[in-house]
Amino acid sequence: MSLKLIYSPMTCEAVKQLCQDYWSFDNNGGYIAYVKKLCQEYNVSPNELFVAISTCHVYIDDVRCQYCGSCCPIEVPADIPYMRSKSSWFCEACISFSRGQVLVGK
Repeated sequence: MSLKLIYSPMTCEAVKQLCQDYWSFDNNGGYIAYVKKLCQEYNVSPNELFVAISTCHVYIDDVRCQYCGSCCPIEVPADIPYMRSKSSWFCEACISFSRGQVLVGK
C-alpha cells in the first residue's frame, strides 16, 4: 500500500508510530477490534487515539487528480479500496477552480 503520511511539525515519534500502525489496517478484519487492539497496545483511550491520528494527513500515492496530479487525501482506512476502485478522481481544488467543469462529461 502506498500511503504518504504528513505529520504536524510538533508530532513526536511515538505518535508517528501510532499513526503508522493505525494506517496499516488492511480492511480484512474488524475495524472496531483493530482500534481496541491499538488502544490496548499504546495504552490510550479511543479519544486519545483519534486525537493522535489527527496530527497527520494521509494521501494515497497511487490515486491522483486527473487534472493537476495531486495525491488523493483520505480520512479513514476504508477510503483506500474505495478510492482505488474509482476510474478517475478530481481533487476539491480543481473542482472548485474549474467551477465543476472538470466533472462535466464524466
